Amino acid sequence: MARGGINKALVHAARDALLARGLNPSIDLVRVELGNTGSKSTIQRYLKELNDSASAATSPPVTEEVLSLVNSLAERLIQQAQTSVAEEREAVGRQQAGYAQERAQLRERLEQSLTTITQLTHEREEQRQCERQLREQLQDSEGEHQRLRQLVTGQQQLLEERAHRVESLEEKLQNAREGLEHYRQEQRSLRGQELRRHDEQVQQLRQELRTLQNAQLAKQEELVTVYREQERLLNEYRAQQANLRQQIHALEDCQRTFDIVNGQLQLLIAEHAVLRGRVRPYLLQHREDRRQLREQARQIEALQTLLRQMMPST
Repeated sequence: MARGGINKALVHAARDALLARGLNPSIDLVRVELGNTGSKSTIQRYLKELNDSASAATSPPVTEEVLSLVNSLAERLIQQAQTSVAEEREAVGRQQAGYAQERAQLRERLEQSLTTITQLTHEREEQRQCERQLREQLQDSEGEHQRLRQLVTGQQQLLEERAHRVESLEEKLQNAREGLEHYRQEQRSLRGQELRRHDEQVQQLRQELRTLQNAQLAKQEELVTVYREQERLLNEYRAQQANLRQQIHALEDCQRTFDIVNGQLQLLIAEHAVLRGRVRPYLLQHREDRRQLREQARQIEALQTLLRQMMPST
C-alpha cells in the first residue's frame, strides 16, 4: 500500500487530468494535483508503472531497458542527493548549535565583565567622594589648628604681660619695704601710725598680688586646656591622615582590579573576533554545498527532461 493515503488509481487519475490540460505530468505537478499528499518516491514509482504499461505495446524492448536504466539512475541520484542534503543539514545544524552555545557563553562572560566594570566604577567614584570629604575635613582641621595656635600665642603674650606686672608689683613692694625700714629709722615716734598705714598698703598690695597670681593660675590652666585641645586635634589630624592613606591604597587596588578586568574584556573581544574568523570558513563551505546541491538538482531536472523526451507520448 502507498504511504500518505494514495494509490495507483489516484496517481493515474491525476496524470490523466494533467495530460488533458496539456501539462507534463511530473512528480511535483502530480503531487500538487493530489492535494500535496503522498511521497515523491511513491508517486514516481506509480508514474513509472503507468508509463511502462502505456508503452509496453508500442515501445521496443531496447527503449524499456533505457527507460528503466534512466529511472534507476535518477532514483539513485535523488536518493544520494537527499542523503547528502540530510547529512549536510545535520552537520550544519550541529555546527550552528555549537556556534550558538559559544556565542551565548561569550555574551554571558561579556555581561559579567560589564557588570564588574560598572560596580568598580561606582566604587571608585565613592572612593573619590570620600577622598574629597577627607581633604575638606583636613583643610578645616588645619584652619582650626592655625586659629588655636594664634590663640595660644596671644595667651602667652598676655601671660608675659601679667608676669611683668607681677614683677613690677614685687619691685614696688620691695621699694615700699625699703622705704618703710628707712622711715622707721628716721621717725620712731610715728612708727605706729606709719606702720599701720604701711601694713594697709602691704595688705592691699598682697591682695592685688594674690588676685594677679590667681588670674595667672587661671590663665595657665586655660593654656593647659588649649594645649590639650591642640594635642587632641593633632591626634585627630594624624588619624585622618592615616585613614586618607588607607583610602588612597584602596583606590589604587580598585584601579588595578579595573585594569585587570579591562584586560580580560580585551581578551574576550579578541577571542570573539577569532571565533568569527573560525565560523567564516564553515559558512563559505555551507554556501558551496548549497551551490552543489542546486547543481545536482539541475542535473536531476535535466535527466527527468531527458526521460520525458524519451518517453512516447500517449
